[in-house]
Formats: sequence, C-alpha cells, structure tokens
Amino acid sequence: MANAIAPMERLMDLLQEVRQFSRQLQRCARESSRATNRPSYVETLHALLDSRMQCGDARTRIVCYACAAELGVAIELEAEHCRQAMTGSLGFPLRVLFWAAHRRMQSGRRRHRGAWVLPQN
Repeated sequence: MANAIAPMERLMDLLQEVRQFSRQLQRCARESSRATNRPSYVETLHALLDSRMQCGDARTRIVCYACAAELGVAIELEAEHCRQAMTGSLGFPLRVLFWAAHRRMQSGRRRHRGAWVLPQN
C-alpha cells in the first residue's frame, strides 16, 4: 500500500511546485513590466517561461509547460521532451503532469480557436 501512496504524494508535491513557480513567475513579470514600462505583462511572462525552458533540464521544462498551461500562456514543448514525458522515462508524476498540462493546452487552443485568453495583469 505504501508504494501506491508514494507516487501520489510525489505528484502532489510536484503540483505544489508548479503553483509556487507560477506565482513566482507572475510576480517577476509584474515587477519587470512595471519597472521597464516596455513589454506588457503577458510578453514578459512568456519571455520568462521561454528563458527558463531554454536553460532547464527535462524536468524543469515540463514544470514550465505546466505553469504555462495554468497561466494560459501558449507555449510549445519540444518533441523530444514530449516523447520523454509520454514514455514515462522521467517518472510517473512528471508523466501525469505533462498529460494534464497538454490536455489543458489543447483544450484552451480549441476553445479559443488556436489562441489563449491572455492572463490579466
């Protein structure tokens, strides 16, 4: 029974990490867009997610992808990282997180004909 609980506990920890990371990204985007008065909040948020995905490992990329889905920011995950997540080579919690984020991304695109509703500042 302990083995069945462990993956769910790891998944809950991962979801908490995504929420915390989303809050940090939102705070950084708000502060940056206020300080520079140049790019919009949404552009800054997208740039922050993109930069973190570029320099992160596979796990970080999936966490960023989940954050983007949660925040309504349309981004793409590279095919290789999708493959790793789908095959489960990154572990059960990351595979579940990937699929949940992927479904959310697809649903958002279908509902809004290819475009997300942008997060409000």
